[in-house]
Amino acid sequence: MVGFVLLPAAGGAAATVTHVQLAACGASPLVECGSIRVPLYWSRPALGRPLTVRFRVYRHTDPGARPAEPLVAFEGGPGYPSIGSAASYLFMLGTLHRTHDLIVMDQRGTGTSSLIDCPALQNGIGTYEHASAVCARQLGLRAGAYGTAAVAGDMAAILRGLGVHRVDLYGDSYGTYAAQVFALHHPAMVRAIVLDGTFDQSFDPLEPEESASLRHAWRAVCRRSGACSGILRSIGAFDRHLAAHPLVGHGHDQDGYPVAYRVTPAAFAQLVGDATYSYSFFRDLPGALHAYRHGDQAPLRRLAAEDASFDASGGSAAGYSVGDQAAVSCHDFPSVWDVSASPARRLAQLDRAIARLPDGVYAPFSKRVWLASLYQNQLVYGCLQWPAPIVPDPAFPAGPRPHVPVLVLDGEYDQATPVADARRTAAHWPDSTYVEVRNTAHISALADFQGCASGIVRRFLRTLSAGDTRCARHAPAVEVATFPATLGAAPAADRMSGDRSSGAARRAVWVAAATLGDAYTRWYNLMYGSVGHGLHGGRYTTAGPYYSMRPVHIRFDGDRFVPGLAVSGPSTWTRTAHRLQATLVLAGPAAASGRIVLDIPTGRSGARATAVGVLGGRHIHLSVPTPWTPEG
Repeated sequence: MVGFVLLPAAGGAAATVTHVQLAACGASPLVECGSIRVPLYWSRPALGRPLTVRFRVYRHTDPGARPAEPLVAFEGGPGYPSIGSAASYLFMLGTLHRTHDLIVMDQRGTGTSSLIDCPALQNGIGTYEHASAVCARQLGLRAGAYGTAAVAGDMAAILRGLGVHRVDLYGDSYGTYAAQVFALHHPAMVRAIVLDGTFDQSFDPLEPEESASLRHAWRAVCRRSGACSGILRSIGAFDRHLAAHPLVGHGHDQDGYPVAYRVTPAAFAQLVGDATYSYSFFRDLPGALHAYRHGDQAPLRRLAAEDASFDASGGSAAGYSVGDQAAVSCHDFPSVWDVSASPARRLAQLDRAIARLPDGVYAPFSKRVWLASLYQNQLVYGCLQWPAPIVPDPAFPAGPRPHVPVLVLDGEYDQATPVADARRTAAHWPDSTYVEVRNTAHISALADFQGCASGIVRRFLRTLSAGDTRCARHAPAVEVATFPATLGAAPAADRMSGDRSSGAARRAVWVAAATLGDAYTRWYNLMYGSVGHGLHGGRYTTAGPYYSMRPVHIRFDGDRFVPGLAVSGPSTWTRTAHRLQATLVLAGPAAASGRIVLDIPTGRSGARATAVGVLGGRHIHLSVPTPWTPEG
């Protein structure tokens, strides 16, 4: 173990000596784990007990190469620890990891760094507003110690202890906020900044931009897919329907675990907004609403169960600390009220601000419904009872941004950090380049199997120039799903040269391709385990790493995307070749039963998949639209 003595920064207020501890950890000697003791308040080090902050260094892999600046990556939330996301950052770095170290820190209050664990907040007991007030009382003196300026101070201390003078920064979501705060407080330590899913201190606390982005995203998804015109009217009508008829039941989440759901208007608004985090909702909701109107509730009930699991409270605070989310948000983010006011006066000021909003500002939802949805309720009401900071510690100091190369990325469909916020952020940095990634939602460069956004990031880190960004205008469109209630209602595949198929066989091939698309969508966007379940029964198992370009395998075992046709057999997605291939046995009516081989391109919009084999004793040679391609 190596100990570094960290002296106070020149002119700094810290008057203590801090030790950075670093030692090899894990299976690789290139991975080192470290810890540092930091003051609770950097500007008043004698106030309160110090905190322990832990970090990890992934050393560059080419010992003969001249090392470049390390990359410091900040995870989002707030509330997520950065160490747990190292695999995604290393995947994005790709070959740059040969020369770039990666440094990640569990921000104070998260993961392994003096974790905030407030049981009522973590487990969703009572209202978020009340539970956050209980959390603040639990923290006491520490309640004001988790601002992003303090996070930046912790990272600066780690870098000084490691003898690192300059770094590149990458932040995603809230991490973009943290990266900017670090650069503003420690500009001499920053060579370049990449912001992915971007916002800064200038966002409107009531976030009308989120709804504007939601409306654009859903319209564009439907227009580009050639389906689901009038989607916002459908969403609004179903939301009103739920006011009298909530959708209640039990189902299985994306990993096959039982889950209860209750879809109220506010819960449905949350589901619609969750499309920014999972393309499954963009892909499935239009078809699920159509199926529901025609008497088939299965697709919508499955989405309800998946979203209930996606947004469920509970779970280990070490994986995601809701208490840290509150502590950071209530310390840093802008509010519509005077933070020095009492809770009652704050609420009155908030009510007046909401009343001034136009009635259609959150369309297709009413103001009441939208502001009651989970994340909006937390953002708008969650800090009403959180105390004002004890020590003034602004995240964004006054004054212009420094001259440093900045790459700002944002997805066209991003509702969490809308493009309006990202563009405004880019305008604040004098040396910024803004890149909007078409057909893409929240975060562009991490799980990027297309290689566009991540390639732009790597080029920027190498050259300090984004270079040719035209690929960002050609990201694949979302493939909107159709849910036929029966095999006989399914669309038919198109015949190709030499085909001798029956109509039933052509519909079966369409269903088989849709079965693959359904499973791979869930693996890519939602699934964390290895077992998934078919819409109408059966199952599939997955194998293969996520953050990798190695093949992914899904084996189907009687998966029924529609009743009456079971699909079994192996499939492989070869990511480097952008191809999905499957050898499947179809079991259903005699004319639709047999064995086929499907070949599906996954790298571009508008492509066609092909099927060959024997169904009902006849040779088939058919073509269907591509049922899935990885978005984002």
